[in-house]
Amino acid sequence: MSFPVFRHTISKFREFLLGNSDKIPHIIKYDPIIAYLIFNEVNKPCGKIEITNFSQMINYVGTKKIEQIIIERDLFLEVEDLHIWSYGILSAEISSILAEKFFHIHRDEAFLAGLLPCLGLLFMINEFPRYKNIIPFLIKLPIEDRVFLEQSVFGTNHLDTLRRNIMCPPFREVVNILNKIFPQNGLKDIKTSAPEKGSALESYYDMALLSDLSSYGAQALLFPSVVDNREIFLELAKRYFRIKEYDSMEILQNAMDRFIAIAQEFNVLEEVPLSTEKFYQLRKFRFETKNPVFANMLKNLFEENAKDRNIFIYGERAVGKRLLAAALYTADNNPRKEKPFVMVFCDMEEEALEENFFGIKEGYLGKQGKKGVLRNADGGTLVIKEFESMPLSFQNKLYQAIKTKKFYSVGDITASDFPDIKFILVGKEDIRIKVAKGEFSGALLKLLNPVFFKIPPLRERREDIFYIAEEIIRKYDLKIEDKLKEKEIIEKLKNNPFPNNLRDLKIFLFLLHIQKILNS
Repeated sequence: MSFPVFRHTISKFREFLLGNSDKIPHIIKYDPIIAYLIFNEVNKPCGKIEITNFSQMINYVGTKKIEQIIIERDLFLEVEDLHIWSYGILSAEISSILAEKFFHIHRDEAFLAGLLPCLGLLFMINEFPRYKNIIPFLIKLPIEDRVFLEQSVFGTNHLDTLRRNIMCPPFREVVNILNKIFPQNGLKDIKTSAPEKGSALESYYDMALLSDLSSYGAQALLFPSVVDNREIFLELAKRYFRIKEYDSMEILQNAMDRFIAIAQEFNVLEEVPLSTEKFYQLRKFRFETKNPVFANMLKNLFEENAKDRNIFIYGERAVGKRLLAAALYTADNNPRKEKPFVMVFCDMEEEALEENFFGIKEGYLGKQGKKGVLRNADGGTLVIKEFESMPLSFQNKLYQAIKTKKFYSVGDITASDFPDIKFILVGKEDIRIKVAKGEFSGALLKLLNPVFFKIPPLRERREDIFYIAEEIIRKYDLKIEDKLKEKEIIEKLKNNPFPNNLRDLKIFLFLLHIQKILNS
């Protein structure tokens, strides 16, 4: 089977094979298909050997075999396809740098894990040549959305093609986990597929999470204004691997530096489609509605926000809770808009929450010191996501810290003053119901005394659907403005229940865009 390779990488490989073979181990991994083919040659499904270090691979295979693998290639991707290469290599570099923080995953293993989503795209091109036309759009999207769209159009998806092509351990197991995390319905599920701590599958699971996280990182660098990938990357880095925001930003910068050096080495830096925007800027966010009742509710909320009140935002999945929190922060009349804006998840174990909130004393149990989100948010806004998932025992600790205005870092015996913080709490349901059932601390909620605000689902504010659709079209540069004038599409937008709210609306519009490209 002739998988597509990049002409600029093959040209460079051939140049080094003729002259400087010492450079081969360094650059051979920079074509996803060549890296895959060499890995496949070394780690045959029926064999007992398992090598994921590129230098060892080269030594095992030998330059003659590598030369044969390279010379046999006859299906090439050209300069106009560099966006695929940029996405894949940036993902791989981010994954490799992330792995430097672990002891159980080798950097080359992590590099290949980061390449997996890009490999899936190349396998899809091999099966469906016209698929190449929609890749520039698909690589802007989260893996779960990509899987759903591919499944809808082609009856398979890029993760499924990985499962059909990658038969060698350990990446066979990693791919199986990815397919569990991202089922064909496109609803991401990292909990069900999580193995027991200490099990043999734990490192494979972490590599699957690296694939997902590094994909967001690459998108943050390539498409900073298209989607909020930078914020998602920072959140998931904390959630998956407890990596601090500052470290995550440094990882992105280091990955970009490495990528630029590699692009120069392959003589394609001038052609690489890199964004010139500053990916680290938090821009102004808007949350608007065409529904008069909801508009009045929003007006009142922003007035309370200007008074520096704590706020609790709740509503169904994908109704815009994250966007509203960001809009409140960047509002012109927010007294804290120039101060820190920090997000934290609550859906984690109490020990991790305590470290995330209160920080860790330097050297405690051999751990690196950590400020914690309370100190990081001092003077600004702390957004607590999935607030209703906070363990009851930790609720009591947070209550005591806020009430006494003192808290202790993990491992410290000296109390710190509780910082000046505004809280924006985010959840799926009205937390007062959980308090009434005895499932959440009433004392903590009373102490925080937030303004409660429910975002209605799209089906209850249908006036917004066309307005939001136009915003999505503009944001993702979808070429379907003419489609919104068709009677059939108008009727669907008017009557579709959109049970998953904004996600379903996006998917509907994305499908129209993809079908138009494929049919043109």
